Amino acid sequence: MPMDAETRRSLISLQDDAGVLSLYVNADPKQEASQPPWAVRLEHGLKKLVEASDNHTRKLLVKRLDERSLDLERLVRPSSPGRGRALFVTLSDGRDFAVEMQNALTDRIALAPRAHLSPMIGAWAEGSPSGVVLVDGKGLRVVDYRFGIAEDVDDLEFVLDTGEWRRLQGPSKARSVGGGQSGQSSNSQTDLFDYKVAEHLQRFLAAAHTRLSEYVETYGWEFLVVTGEPDLVEATAKHLGKGSVKATVVPSKLVLGNFTAPQVGEAVAGELAEARRRRDDRRIEEFREKPSRKASGAEEVLNALLEKRVEKLYLERDTVWSGQTIAPGTVLAEQVALEDEDQSEAAAQAELGEQMIERAIATDAEVAVLAGNGGLPEGTGGVGAILRW
Repeated sequence: MPMDAETRRSLISLQDDAGVLSLYVNADPKQEASQPPWAVRLEHGLKKLVEASDNHTRKLLVKRLDERSLDLERLVRPSSPGRGRALFVTLSDGRDFAVEMQNALTDRIALAPRAHLSPMIGAWAEGSPSGVVLVDGKGLRVVDYRFGIAEDVDDLEFVLDTGEWRRLQGPSKARSVGGGQSGQSSNSQTDLFDYKVAEHLQRFLAAAHTRLSEYVETYGWEFLVVTGEPDLVEATAKHLGKGSVKATVVPSKLVLGNFTAPQVGEAVAGELAEARRRRDDRRIEEFREKPSRKASGAEEVLNALLEKRVEKLYLERDTVWSGQTIAPGTVLAEQVALEDEDQSEAAAQAELGEQMIERAIATDAEVAVLAGNGGLPEGTGGVGAILRW
């Protein structure tokens, strides 16, 4: 299924005392081969996990893997949709969730009482649901864009009834101060007609914010990019930016015309990436400006999480739950010990990051993965929190 807010909530709450198997695959088209490397990593990782499990867990694990053999085959198949793919299975009752997206995901296998979330949290930070509005003289076209996948949502047509309007061609005569005709005016009746059309269009755009507000709520958009004819973009963004929508409005200089939905997504990707960097820069600045209500470093933040004092948890990308320092396909489970010392330490850090994310979510704290132009202050180790008290 495509990733949305409801799926995200389901994954966050997914837990099972017997264990939740979390499988992440990054089907990089550049690495395609007769036997894709991500498929090899998944096979070897699952074999290692089964062999290292105790008898009870092994029986459940083998049973669920047999039941999901087709899902596993689909997960690694090069022709399956999405570059980033994930499958979550509860061992006790076999509930499962499958997710696909165009964003890359970190190859990983995990078995724990809760779903392993850090790769998904990272992907959410980079590709969270956003709306794109294309505005022109015909109305508004609305596109949903999330995790590299763009789909049309609606076309709001601007319909103008001019049946009773008289469109007079040619210039009108201007009157002199004395009442006589002083020649031709530079403003024609056609100009007046066009002005009335423009005025009605502006009213239409102002009223459209109600529908767009509904879409922001329904689709969970974090950003709303407005593209099209510059004067209409300005008018639309002005109305939307007055707090009427719960999304950050991003005016764009792009005029996309008859682009398909995927082309629209590709065109605005750079502007959305910049909007996310600005968002993270604001978060970093907020952290720096609250010296009396912040925790720095993994140990201090974890203690605050245990005390339920954390309001916002900030993690720099590729720090405590790094996808860069841990080898692709690594198995994160208590029963599997990593022989390489560096990999073992990196895995331990990843599991610590996962614990922090889990505790933050359990106490209704905001979790944000940062990819700003700067970063958290030196000495934090890429981990910080703003506290409730």
